Amino acid sequence: MKKYLLSLGMLVLALVASAQQLQRVPLYEMGEEGSRFYRIPALVKAPDGALVAIADKRGDALGDLPNVITIVSKRSVDGGRTWSGMSVVAQGDTAAKCGYGDAVAIADEERGNIVAVFSGNNGLWHSNKDNLIRTYMSVSSDGGKSWGEVADITEQVYGGVYGDGERYGLFTGSGSGVQLRNSKYAGRLMFVVAARNDASWGGTLSNYAIYSDDGGRTWSASRNAATSNGDEAKVVELPNGNVLMSIRNRSKNHRLFSLSTDGGETWSAASVNSTILDPACNGDIISVARDGVNYLFHSLPASKTTRENVTVYVSTDDGCTWSAKRLIYNGFSAYSSMQLLDDGTIGIIVEEGKWDGSLPGEDGFNLGYYNFSLDWLLQGDGDKR
Repeated sequence: MKKYLLSLGMLVLALVASAQQLQRVPLYEMGEEGSRFYRIPALVKAPDGALVAIADKRGDALGDLPNVITIVSKRSVDGGRTWSGMSVVAQGDTAAKCGYGDAVAIADEERGNIVAVFSGNNGLWHSNKDNLIRTYMSVSSDGGKSWGEVADITEQVYGGVYGDGERYGLFTGSGSGVQLRNSKYAGRLMFVVAARNDASWGGTLSNYAIYSDDGGRTWSASRNAATSNGDEAKVVELPNGNVLMSIRNRSKNHRLFSLSTDGGETWSAASVNSTILDPACNGDIISVARDGVNYLFHSLPASKTTRENVTVYVSTDDGCTWSAKRLIYNGFSAYSSMQLLDDGTIGIIVEEGKWDGSLPGEDGFNLGYYNFSLDWLLQGDGDKR
């Protein structure tokens, strides 16, 4: 009996520990600081080890640009257990009808900066040659405590993507960017844009990698697009120095992937990977090495059709197959952003809620922060929390 009680006690402690690893910390809540809506998380680990969480503060309107949006950030020095008040990355101006949104954040370890790149002014589908949706950048040199002046880098980015051709509009693939480390391109900062291919409303989008070798002072675009029918995308560096691009599939069902073997300058034709689901949603992808194995972790809603049940998938073959998975949030949920912390655990921000009038309930999102260990993730319990 004593042995039985001891085993039962150990089981209870194990279950409690597992549950604690997914304790939710409120990050951006509906109504906070007078803003009804928040969206678009970007989680980055600053060079000093702090976590910085960037988001769109959307006021009383849930919509994307040209809605007047302010980009804000919070900072945590204890692994996400507590967060600072908001700092402004880029201030929207209602009087000027100017806003910013869809930030991608990159930690520049070489220079000790965080580089945030984002869109502004017009909306993607409203954009035209006379009033483009523009591309901007702001840099924090103090670990996300404050942000520098907003710089317009539109000409660099558009010039690289469109050349001398007509410019229709492009936007940044929000969330986490990457700094390359494993090849002759080490130090390169990189993110992905989705660029309109023509003047039609709701038409196709091409995905180009945008990169900088001087900490963000100048930017270049890949020589070809990974796909001409993509959307928001993420990049992750593999141990051999190749770069994998994960692309939101506008046709839903499964994710698209493309590979670069030259630091993001050229890309293979994107193809569908049938082992990971995608209801046409933004997600995140990170690389983690442990015990001689390189893992890729990918966060996405676990559905072919509906943004719900954000889950982290696991690959041990550089993204060829995605087998194990663990549920992070049970219910309607959308975008997410992940980072590996200094203590070896993983932090993730999840948009909890929905923006779809055909689904039950009120539209809107709360952004919650979760932390979990690799052991918990690799237990292979499928959808169990």
